[in-house]
Amino acid sequence: MPIGMSSLRGLTHILVCEDQVSQPFTMVISPDGQPQILSSLRITREPSSSELCGGLTIEPKARASDDGKIAFTLPISNNTDFAWHGTVGLKLGGTQVPVDIGEVGPGQTASDTVELTLEEGTHEVGGSLLIGP
Repeated sequence: MPIGMSSLRGLTHILVCEDQVSQPFTMVISPDGQPQILSSLRITREPSSSELCGGLTIEPKARASDDGKIAFTLPISNNTDFAWHGTVGLKLGGTQVPVDIGEVGPGQTASDTVELTLEEGTHEVGGSLLIGP
């Protein structure tokens, strides 16, 4: 495929690993515009590894701001010996929004925060970790 015809799907780096983030969020926007944020994690008796792509972790957080927006903070921690470039693909309905976290050095954590303005109703947000060199 010619390079001019290729697509990185909004990424700023080559993709070498893609893994689903297992912490979904549901936002309920009331008629007065105040958001409620719901999230859940599965807790099991057996400890499970939360590492993705061979040694990276992500712990997304969501909070409602005073102006009715929802701020997602997306920290990626690198538990490997190599520097990686990270992007989180937030999926909201049928739309995927790439959030460029940037380079994450060995033993370091990098993050970015993105604000969403949602219409009244119920919205689900999931995501995937997109990693490249």
